[in-house]
Amino acid sequence: MTTTEFSNKFDILYDNVASKSAPGLDLYEKSVFLTNAQLEIVKNHYLNQNKYQASFEGNEKRRIDLKELIKNYETSTLLNSDVGISNLSKFYRLPTDLFLTIQEQVIFNSTDACINDKVVKVIPKTYDEYNIQIKNPFKKPDNNSVWRLDYSKQNGIDNVELLSVHDIKKYQLRYIKFPSPIILTSLVLGDFIGMGLSINNQTDEQTSELDESIHDEILNRAVELAVRDYKESNLQNKIQTNLRNE
Repeated sequence: MTTTEFSNKFDILYDNVASKSAPGLDLYEKSVFLTNAQLEIVKNHYLNQNKYQASFEGNEKRRIDLKELIKNYETSTLLNSDVGISNLSKFYRLPTDLFLTIQEQVIFNSTDACINDKVVKVIPKTYDEYNIQIKNPFKKPDNNSVWRLDYSKQNGIDNVELLSVHDIKKYQLRYIKFPSPIILTSLVLGDFIGMGLSINNQTDEQTSELDESIHDEILNRAVELAVRDYKESNLQNKIQTNLRNE
């Protein structure tokens, strides 16, 4: 669906659903609702919260919907850090557009021929799980698993903390990237010159990068969000008016 089609269909649906007194929306406002709807749908599809109750891996349509966002990443560069939670801690840079992790693994680097080049799964752990399981010798990271703890940026770099009993040759990740915004017109030209508007730090006109099979779903949800915000705003205005009249 082109940006023009998104805009025109949004107007038709919005006019049909909202009351006649609902304010019209400009291209920037529609872009914000479309972008928010797209992000919400991607997250729900991946986290098994969609209306079909199927994760994207368990449903062919879900896989098609999100396939344009799936990317691979690998790094061999160990980041210098002295904030590790354990003597097993190793920090690696994450891709800047990472949104949701699908699968991750490491390749060991060792002088032991049985260990060198071994591909091992990475298991995400919460800090509660870490505190409990690190004390159990049978559940610690070993020759068959590496733990992953989430960590905040270091020196402006998105990174991850891996707990491994061996040196790591490569950290490999397959993930869903953060979807680019839907922007129905340039935000630095025409009616928007000099306004300093952007969506996710982007200003160029662009349609959804997701498969077209999901565009109508994005559109419908965007209109729902717009109507909801309009009604909630009306309610808030009425509350404020009543308070002033008391």
